[in-house]
Amino acid sequence: MDTPPRGTLVRAEDVRRPPWTDGAPRRRPSGQEPVPSPRDPGRLALWATALVASMSALVLLRVVTEQDGPVQALDGAVQDLLRRGDLPTVAADLDAIGSAVGYRALWVPAALILVWFARWRHLVVYLGTVSVVAATAQVVGGDGAFVRAVRRSVTGSDDAVVVPAWPVIVMSTVVAATVIALAPAGRWRRIACAVGVAAVAAMAAARVTLGLDSATATVASAGLGCSAAALAFTLFAPEREFPVVYHREVKAHLRLDAARKGRIMAAVRNQLGIPLSDIDPYRLDGSAGSTPCRLVVADRSPLLLFGKLYATTHLRSDRWYKYVRVLRYGRLEDEAPFSSVRRLVEHEDYMLRLLRDSGVRVPEPGGVVEVVPGREYLLVTELVPDAVEILESPVPDEVIHDALLQIRHLWQAGAAHRDVKPSNVLVQGSKVVLIDVSFGELRPSRWRQAVDLANMMLILALPAGPERVLGHARQLFSTDELAEAFAATSSLTVPRQLRRMLDARQPDLVTEFRRLLPARPRISVQRWSLVRVLLAWAAVVGALLVVLVVGLNLRAGGLL
Repeated sequence: MDTPPRGTLVRAEDVRRPPWTDGAPRRRPSGQEPVPSPRDPGRLALWATALVASMSALVLLRVVTEQDGPVQALDGAVQDLLRRGDLPTVAADLDAIGSAVGYRALWVPAALILVWFARWRHLVVYLGTVSVVAATAQVVGGDGAFVRAVRRSVTGSDDAVVVPAWPVIVMSTVVAATVIALAPAGRWRRIACAVGVAAVAAMAAARVTLGLDSATATVASAGLGCSAAALAFTLFAPEREFPVVYHREVKAHLRLDAARKGRIMAAVRNQLGIPLSDIDPYRLDGSAGSTPCRLVVADRSPLLLFGKLYATTHLRSDRWYKYVRVLRYGRLEDEAPFSSVRRLVEHEDYMLRLLRDSGVRVPEPGGVVEVVPGREYLLVTELVPDAVEILESPVPDEVIHDALLQIRHLWQAGAAHRDVKPSNVLVQGSKVVLIDVSFGELRPSRWRQAVDLANMMLILALPAGPERVLGHARQLFSTDELAEAFAATSSLTVPRQLRRMLDARQPDLVTEFRRLLPARPRISVQRWSLVRVLLAWAAVVGALLVVLVVGLNLRAGGLL
């Protein structure tokens, strides 16, 4: 399979211009058209309507039950029906069990399950929903000492506002949130919904039987709790973007389902003029910041292309990653987060073209494809033919020399790769190709360039040994530059994949290189500044406030 000539990946004659916005052919496009939402608008409207209807029903019931009428007659008939036989005894037993066990028997295990499977978005929405709804319901209508104290501090009076069947509101919210957060969509969720409805119905029936609430109020309260939980998850954890799964997975790897494949293939055809016949995941184990995929070209078989799919998930991850790095080490070079997914993918496309034009061997860039405006973008490059990861093949002297030569070319281009690890170094015959330049930086510091050199030498030394690698490195770099590289090396500067390999090897390669090179003082990574101190203080205070607010809400809502 031959590498396509430079500039031939995209056929300009087949590229289509962007269409006019539907219904506005005479209006200038803004360039920032509305972004399609991952939330189902129909479901959002349904639950919002149900929430408003339930609240309105409770208010209406509060008014109509003050005088005799059909509503009171219906409530009385239902209560008489439930008080037949031994049902009052059963209701009393259920109420006693519920009082002893409490809501914590349901929400605590659910929260622990979400933590175990690292589903943080679901956990935040779950705790936020049940704590806020429960606290609001009980603070408004509860009669506990703590609740009265909270109500007195807020309203100036500890008199309760009449909220019919507020325990049913809390129970239905906890049950609905638990079902949505834990049950996968489909058959299992339908079964869980049936069980949840039965549990809420049993509690409501027990309270009606004991004369604690009316039948109509419990129905409206159950609707209020369920719709509030469903609306919260629809807004903040939509199923399309945050599905319920029970296996630990790399969050960066998006699902390439039929719908997403169709969007990608249509976008690549329209924007790059390249027809595709298939798309499949590719080398997922070497990527944690995007979704790598292999693109099969339809009419130029067996030509394959490589694509990196970026979405808002990756943008959020990039922001959190850089924020945590600032907290741990201070600002390392340019740690400014990207403002949008478009800027994220534009940066990598720019770095590919810059390095290619500067003599660094990288995959031939094909361009950027807008899959979903503002949310999903695909970077297309060549799939380097007949190439393997550097540690998956023998490493002769030619490969060692060429790998180090690519680092020298990076220095000459005034750039740094910043993520030199085995999965990002490919070997094509005796030539080395650097891939995944998304972390690339223009005009880096001397320290950052030294880190790239040290990481490449560590990779090569795994199969070839430090003495052999050092012999080739002395032909391209001075002794001072080599000693400086390992003076800059620390656990922070070594990528995780490479660090795991180094930890499994004895003796320690970093120590071996330092023994073979002149001694140099270690270069400290930690950098303190006023910005870092303020960010750390804000992070600690913010975390404590969140825990405090959630804890108070859970306690006020009777969930603790």
